[in-house]
Amino acid sequence: MRSSVLIFLVPASFVAYGGYIYYRLLWLRHQSHQALQHVQEQIGKHHEYIPHLLLAMSTYIVHETVVIEHVIEARYRSISAITKEERLLASTHLSSALHHLFRVSSNHDGIQSDDEARLLHCQVVLCEQKIEVAREYYNHVVLHYNEQLGRFPHCICAQLAGFKREALFEIGSLPRLEFAGMEA
Repeated sequence: MRSSVLIFLVPASFVAYGGYIYYRLLWLRHQSHQALQHVQEQIGKHHEYIPHLLLAMSTYIVHETVVIEHVIEARYRSISAITKEERLLASTHLSSALHHLFRVSSNHDGIQSDDEARLLHCQVVLCEQKIEVAREYYNHVVLHYNEQLGRFPHCICAQLAGFKREALFEIGSLPRLEFAGMEA
């Protein structure tokens, strides 16, 4: 009698633990997708402010057409990116282009005195900061998910169920944006 119970309980416990691992990985993958969705929502809001900012700044930095074109091109790439990896890379390029724009525009006193340009500058900086927080959260969730994929016995279940590693946002060493000359 005892051996028949053991014969039933041992495989049942392996199946139950495998199910737990599977649903845990499924939940972590879902969390990473939700975190990515939040990043994309923040980036979408960010895209809305950029044309208004460029319009407000264009009268002051007319001679900096290369910088403006670079921001426009980076925004277009960010909007038209299809795969997740393209979106992650395009978003980083857009942030870099905006950093360059703000660095160039900080030399023009007219922008500092224009209330509309300063307000839009602050809104873009705020969006950048929200994106940065959302990226950090996404990276945290993805790191945890990828860690679980590499642990034993999770790696066996992940391989059998077809779970794949997720890409991280490579934030790099972008300088922090500033509010009209003051550190944010």
